[in-house]
This record gives sequence, C-alpha cells and structure tokens, in this order.
Amino acid sequence: MFQGADIEIIERRTTADDQPGFLVPNAIRINGVEVAVPADANIQIHEITNGDIVTVTLTLFARSISIRHEVSA
Repeated sequence: MFQGADIEIIERRTTADDQPGFLVPNAIRINGVEVAVPADANIQIHEITNGDIVTVTLTLFARSISIRHEVSA
C-alpha cells in the first residue's frame, strides 16, 4: 500500500518579536525528517481543487540516490 508523504514547510523565526506577514520558508521536513534545500530553491504547491490530490515540487540536496529493480515479497 502506498501513502503520501507528510510535508512541513516551516519559517523559523529568529525572535519571538518577529512580526507575522509573508511566510519565508527556511526549513523543510519530509515525514518528520528535516532535509537540506538549496537557498535559492523554489517550493511549489500545485493548485488544490476538490477533486485532486495535493502535489508539491521541491528541489533537495540528495545524500544518495538508488535506482533499482525490486521484487515484491
């Protein structure tokens, strides 16, 4: 069974006095794990409609990449 990922787009504020306004993300978590994102990367949340699932496009730094076949048990 497949399931979607939990994506958290976070703006960490430096002080409690920071005023709310535009969200400027500086941290991303996928399934609770913070991932490295280039400083100039775009985060795109695609249009959300009643009949569609939510999709997000992120650019991340990869520690490793594995492309392979796998046999289901």
